[in-house]
Amino acid sequence: MNDPRKPQFDMISEEAFQPVLELLQGGDPDVIAKKAGITKEKLFQMRDDFLAKAKRRAAAEEDVPRVRVGRNEPCPCGSGKKYKRCCLEKHEQVKHLATNRQENGLPERQKEQEQLIDRIEKAFSLYASGKSTEAIRSASKLLKKYPNEDRLHDIIATSHLYAGDFDRAIDICSRRLKVSENEKEYFIKHGRYRDAEIEKPALSYYYPPMTWLQKYWVTIKARDYNLIKPQKTNRKIVALIKDLQTADDPGRFPEKHAQGLALRRKSLENTLEKLQAAGPEAIPYLLPLACKYSWTGIFVPEILAYYKTELAIRSLMDISMFGFAYASGASLHYLEQLGEEVVPCIADAFPGDRQFDPIKTGLVSVLGNIRVPASYELLIRLLDNESHHIVNWAGDALGKFGKIEALPHLLAAAERIGGEKMLDEAIQKLQDLA
Repeated sequence: MNDPRKPQFDMISEEAFQPVLELLQGGDPDVIAKKAGITKEKLFQMRDDFLAKAKRRAAAEEDVPRVRVGRNEPCPCGSGKKYKRCCLEKHEQVKHLATNRQENGLPERQKEQEQLIDRIEKAFSLYASGKSTEAIRSASKLLKKYPNEDRLHDIIATSHLYAGDFDRAIDICSRRLKVSENEKEYFIKHGRYRDAEIEKPALSYYYPPMTWLQKYWVTIKARDYNLIKPQKTNRKIVALIKDLQTADDPGRFPEKHAQGLALRRKSLENTLEKLQAAGPEAIPYLLPLACKYSWTGIFVPEILAYYKTELAIRSLMDISMFGFAYASGASLHYLEQLGEEVVPCIADAFPGDRQFDPIKTGLVSVLGNIRVPASYELLIRLLDNESHHIVNWAGDALGKFGKIEALPHLLAAAERIGGEKMLDEAIQKLQDLA
C-alpha cells in the first residue's frame, strides 16, 4: 500500500524532475526553462501537474470521517469493504500527520527560517562587496547550527574562489555534490530532505546535484585559467580589462536587468571594441573574469566569439557549462553562429571530463542547430553515452534533422535507457515522417 506521506514521482521522468525541483526551490523560471531547453510556460505546466498530484494526495485528509467508524463497519468511502480492510490505515496516517502539525510549532519554525534567510543574505552581500574573509567567517558560524544549508556552503566556496584559493573551493563543491546526489535520491523517495521534519519548513536548502556539478566545473576552470596567465604582462590589455570591470561598479551603473546591460554596453562600447582588436592575446586576461557571476563576465563571450580561434571556441564551451543565466546562454548562441567549425571541438569535449557530461546538454543542442553531416554523425554516437541526459538531448537534436535513417538508432537508445520525454518525441516525429 502506498504511504500518503511519500509523494510518488512516477508522473514525470528523472530528466523532467530536475527543472521542477529547481523551480520549487525558488529558482528563476526564465533561467531554469532556458537551461532545460523548454518554454517557461511548459515549465510551469510541469510544476502545476506535479503540485496537482500532490494536492490530490493531500486531499486524502478531507476523506477522514468526522465520526468514529468501527473497524468491522462498512468503509465510509463506499467500497463495500470493511473499514479495517480499506481506508483505515490511510486515515490513521493522515491523523498522525495532523497531530504532528499541531505539536511541531510551525510559527516558531517559520520565524527561525526567516531569520536564517536574512543572515544568509547578509553573508552573500559580504562576498559580493569583496569582503571574502568576513563572508567565510559569517557563513562558517551559521553552518555550526545549519550544517546542510547549501547557500552557506556556496558562500564559502565562492568566497574562496574570489580570493584565489581554488583548491578549497573545489573541495567544497566536490563534497557538496556527493551530498546533493544522496539527498536527491532521498527526496524522491520520501518527499522531504533527510533533516527536514515532516510538515515543517526545511531549514536546510539543498541545491540540486546539477547546480553543484556546475559550481564544481566553474572552480576547476578558474584554477585552470589562473595557470595560463602570460609571463609577460601586456599593460594595454590590463588597462582595458580594468576599464571593463567598471561594469560591476554599482555607483557608476546602478541600473539592473536589461536596462542595466544596455547602459553598460553603450558606455563600454569603445573598451569592447579595443579588446576585440587586441586579438586572442587577450584571452588569458578575459577567462578569469568569466568565472565570476558578474556584469563584467557577461561581456566575455561576445569578445571571445569575435576571435574565432580554437582556444576561443573551447572557452565558449567551458562557459556554456557554468550555468550562468546570461553568459552561458550567450556562449551557446555564439557557438551556433560559428557553425561547422565548432563541431570537432564539441566532439573532443565528450571523451574527457565524463563526470561533467550532464552539464554538456547545451553543447548537444548546438549540434542540433548546426545541421551538417559531422553534427549528425556525432549525435548518433552520443546516443551511446552513459548519461541519460545526453542521450535524451541527443535524441531531441537528431529529431531536428528529420532523417528517417536515424530512427533505428533512436529506438535502440530508448530501449537501453527506458525512454525519456525528448527522445520519445523525436522517435514519434520520425515515425510520423516514415
